[in-house]
Amino acid sequence: MIQLKIFLILISSLFFALSHASDKTDLDWQKQLNRHNLAISDQSYCYTDETNKVAGSNIDMRIRLASVSKLITTLWAVEELGVHHKFKTKLFIKDNDLHIEGTFDPFLGNEKMFFLISQLNDLGYKQFNNITFDKNVIINPNAQLASDEYPEMSAQKITGYLSNYFNTAKWSKDLKNEYDVIARSSNAGRINTQVSFSAKSISYSPTNPFENDPNARMLTLSSPDLFKYLKEMNIRSNNYVAETIFRKLGSTNSFQQFLETKYGITSDQVFFFTGSGLPATLNGLRKDNYATCSIILSLIAKLKTSVENQLLELENIVAVPGSDGGTFRNRTFPADFKNSFVAKTGTLMHTSTLAGAMNTQNGFSFFGIFNQTTDIAGAKAVQNSMVSSIMLDMGGPKSFDYKVEDFYTYNEENVKKLEIPFFTDDSSDFVTYETNLY
Repeated sequence: MIQLKIFLILISSLFFALSHASDKTDLDWQKQLNRHNLAISDQSYCYTDETNKVAGSNIDMRIRLASVSKLITTLWAVEELGVHHKFKTKLFIKDNDLHIEGTFDPFLGNEKMFFLISQLNDLGYKQFNNITFDKNVIINPNAQLASDEYPEMSAQKITGYLSNYFNTAKWSKDLKNEYDVIARSSNAGRINTQVSFSAKSISYSPTNPFENDPNARMLTLSSPDLFKYLKEMNIRSNNYVAETIFRKLGSTNSFQQFLETKYGITSDQVFFFTGSGLPATLNGLRKDNYATCSIILSLIAKLKTSVENQLLELENIVAVPGSDGGTFRNRTFPADFKNSFVAKTGTLMHTSTLAGAMNTQNGFSFFGIFNQTTDIAGAKAVQNSMVSSIMLDMGGPKSFDYKVEDFYTYNEENVKKLEIPFFTDDSSDFVTYETNLY
């Protein structure tokens, strides 16, 4: 009998050890929801404690993800492409004709096209008779800015963009001004202050007319490593970049197959209509990406493992609140939380979300907070408070070694800080090309 009592005490103690982590946070959660009049049945939060057990409320309830989706799109990209993947746009030149072979580069916009034209001028090219491009050349002049609706990517649209870029005499005043700003702000000699180009004919071509032609010259416009693209995407919550990468990898069907084959996760548990987290419209009905809080934690954990297996850290690919700007520029956390967690925000009309990972005194913790409400301000207040509650329940923050690094595609010792005024005041020094054409 004494042995049975001791056994029951041990079991009780073990249960307490496994469950106590959520007791205080559950009380804080209920208090915060009551304060902001949010119905607990529509809200979910969860985190992993020091034993890696998932604690929280409504942890297996289906919830909308909004832009937290980008973390899972990031996972897919690093698993399928690798963190050091580069988007390499090929230019085939023969006589006075050019063919562009694309790779779905999600940052092929104004800045990168300005750089390309300047580079071609440096190599002696100022005019082409015929320019052709393939189906993988996609251009969005505003690629570096988050966009809501995914832009049209028809051959006619791309033809128009290329015609605009390659006929400098017809540039609008705004385009000239933007070019001047980027040229003046970049490293001396990197982008020419003046460019001149003209093209007589521009059209789509399903095949490369110069493929295997020994007399054609091939030049390469290389992107930075994929992880730098993903970091910029996650800091600014760039919907266009996320959706472009999602489409490059095969979109919804391929994504669902990836989850089921690699992780055994079915479409009943997770389903993505878009890579960005923006809703899709199917047969006139709105469709949102969904998952559960607990599954999101497991996928963020897999992202951490995948990134570390490729010799990087989560902070190299996800925003660090308190250091990185972007969507966190107006979020306030305790000063000692700086450089102790990474996270991704998400906001839609009726959804506010926050998820990521914490470095704490009691170990690493993955967390997610999903509020399904139109009171976005109230939801963000709840999330900020719960980040503190979870962090303190895990023994407090433990900062990691992190420094915001300006992103340059050439030697940092010889670069002048790039400042592009059409960005917000939290602009990074991100530029979208890696090196000279080669």
